[in-house]
Amino acid sequence: MTVSSRPSPEVLTDWDRLVDGTRGGDVAQLSAWAAVRREAGYSPRYVLARQAGRPVGGALVLQRALPLLGTVGYVSHGPLIAPGPARVAAVRAVGGALTGLGRGLAGLFVQPPYGADDVAAHLLGRGFRPSTAGVGPAASIRIDLTGDLADVLAGIRPSNRRSIRGAERRGITVREGCEDDLPLAAGLLSDSAAHHRFEPLSLDYLRVLYRELARGGHVRMFVAELRGVPAAMVLCTGCAGTLTGRLVGMRRDAEVRRADVVRQADWHAIAWAKAHGYGAFDFGGLAVDLVDPIRRGADDLAERLTGPARYKLSFGGEPFRYPQAVELISSRLLRRAYDWSRGSGPGNRLLLDAARRVMRGGGAGRRNAPKFFGSSRSQHGQRG
Repeated sequence: MTVSSRPSPEVLTDWDRLVDGTRGGDVAQLSAWAAVRREAGYSPRYVLARQAGRPVGGALVLQRALPLLGTVGYVSHGPLIAPGPARVAAVRAVGGALTGLGRGLAGLFVQPPYGADDVAAHLLGRGFRPSTAGVGPAASIRIDLTGDLADVLAGIRPSNRRSIRGAERRGITVREGCEDDLPLAAGLLSDSAAHHRFEPLSLDYLRVLYRELARGGHVRMFVAELRGVPAAMVLCTGCAGTLTGRLVGMRRDAEVRRADVVRQADWHAIAWAKAHGYGAFDFGGLAVDLVDPIRRGADDLAERLTGPARYKLSFGGEPFRYPQAVELISSRLLRRAYDWSRGSGPGNRLLLDAARRVMRGGGAGRRNAPKFFGSSRSQHGQRG
C-alpha cells in the first residue's frame, strides 16, 4: 500500500488506466480531475494497492482545510478495485488505508462506485457510518447501449420520439462542440443559472475542466442550434464505457423552450456514445427515493416525479442505486456541527447545504466551482 500526494507520472498513468478499465470508473477518480479540483482549493492524496508493481485498487482522495474545523477529504465514485482473485485482499488493504487516513482528518466522506457494495460494507465494518453528505449521486438513470440504437429509440416515449425525428424539420441541428465553444457554453449555463437560481460555473473553471479532461478524451460537448443560432449545450464526460451527462445550458426565450432543443442535444449525445463504443449513457443523477416507486410503477408516481426526473425517464433507461455512502468523522467539533446540521429545522438544513457545497465545490461562500457530482440536478443546469 502507498499513500502519496505526488505519485510518479508512470504510477498515475497506471492508475488512470485502472479507473478507465474498471466497472464503475468515473472521471472523478482520474488524475486529471485532481488538477480540476485544485481550482477549488483541493489537494490530492492517492491511496493505492499494488500487485507486481501495478495498481489493483485505490482511491483519489481530495482534501481541503476548513477554518476552525481542520482538513476534510472526500472520495467520489471510489475507491475502485479491479476484478479478479486479488479483489478481496485489495478491498481490505484499501479500506485499511482509507480508515487510517480518515482518522488523521477532521472528516472523510466516501461515495463508492456503482457495483462496489462490498467496498461500502467493508468500510462500515471498519467504523465508517452511513452518510448523507452527497459527495456523489446516490442514484441515477442509465440507458443500455449494447443493443441497436433503434431499440433505444423505441424505448423513448412516443411523443418524444416524434420530437427527435422532427428536429431537422423544425430547424434544429446538433454539432459537436470544442474548446472554442466554452464562452458560448458559459453563457448558456449562465442563462440556465439565472432561471433556476443557482450560481453558474465560471469560464475559467470550465476551461480548466475541459482542457484537463480533453487530454485523455474524457469530455464531449454537444451544441444544439435553432435555425443556425446556438440555443443549448450538453457537456458529457466519458469513462469506463459510460458517457455521462454533466452540464446543461439553454437560452430561456420562448421560442427555444418550445423547440425542445435540449432533448435533441441529449439524443445526439446518446447516438454519439453508441457510435463510439460506449456501453451505456448515464443521465448523471436521480433522487434516491424515486428508484423504488419508478421500478414498481407506483400509483402516485406522477405526483412524486420532479421535472428533471420526468425528463430523464422520458428516454427510457433503468434507475439504479449506488452503494451506501459512508463517512468517518474524527473531529468532535465537526461531528457535533454536522450532526446538528442534519436535524429537521430550516437553519439546520441551510448549514447542511453549506457543508455539501464545501464538499462539492468551492465552499459555502464561493460557489463558482461546480456542484459537479451532486445527486439532485436540474434538467437545465449543473447535472453533475
